[in-house]
Amino acid sequence: MRHDYIYNHLNAEEFLIVKRSAQWQQILDAIESIDANQFLKISNDKTRRGEVLYNQVAINDEFKRILGSSGWNEMKTEYYVTGDISTSKDIVREKDAEVQKRTIEERGHTAFSTYNQVDFVKDRIAIEVQFGKYFSVAYDLHVKHTFFFLRDEIDVGIEIIPTHAMMRRMDTGVSWFENEVTNVIREGRNNPSVPIVIIGIEPEDLIPETNATKRAETAAKRVEKTLEKVTKAEAKLTRARNARVPDDDKIVSAETQLEACRQDLLVAESELAAAQIDVQRTEELKAQLRIE
Repeated sequence: MRHDYIYNHLNAEEFLIVKRSAQWQQILDAIESIDANQFLKISNDKTRRGEVLYNQVAINDEFKRILGSSGWNEMKTEYYVTGDISTSKDIVREKDAEVQKRTIEERGHTAFSTYNQVDFVKDRIAIEVQFGKYFSVAYDLHVKHTFFFLRDEIDVGIEIIPTHAMMRRMDTGVSWFENEVTNVIREGRNNPSVPIVIIGIEPEDLIPETNATKRAETAAKRVEKTLEKVTKAEAKLTRARNARVPDDDKIVSAETQLEACRQDLLVAESELAAAQIDVQRTEELKAQLRIE
């Protein structure tokens, strides 16, 4: 897959290039080594049932396999919380979970066990590969990466998410690079407070967008309607030229209208041809997936 889309927050990319160049290259190599077109599924989603989509679970597993073989492992940290605000403020910076628990209970409150987890950590770099719902990236940036950064357990976080083009070929509700980067920019330079690199990934050769058959039907109707316009424009030009007293202005106007209609027809025919290719390719992919 490609990793051409990179957003650099709080000089995170510079840190990786200068201080962790080998690890940074491992991450880029891992992305490049994955052929997402090998990880497809026929969707059971109610809005995309029967469509061929990228299988985000399988792609996630492939990231785990590749990065895991290079020493990138999950990190999970347990800690305690309480409903008492004053106590929460006193223990939020405490790294020892048992000290947190004891402090809460000594003050007569209930200690609730919870945890934060990140997909991959190595040499103080945290990575989240996120193909989940739209709210997941915000949680990663503002909770997970920030949590481990403020505990001084990481120096930088990396968020790997699909681009808009890839998202349109996945289950509904998936976060996408262009939107999430805009959200970060909107919040200002210092939010989140952790240095982050957001990487937008997509396959070199994208599978067809969903609803190929419907798009082909719509394109065919547009060709039909545009042909009617061409026919009418041709008739109008013929009448202008054959008028008892030809009017040059009317002839030029009719010629211009006909040329515009013919250009519209070329566009419509091109869209129809592209949609028909998508239909054919989609059916081939479905057949291949059924065999597998």
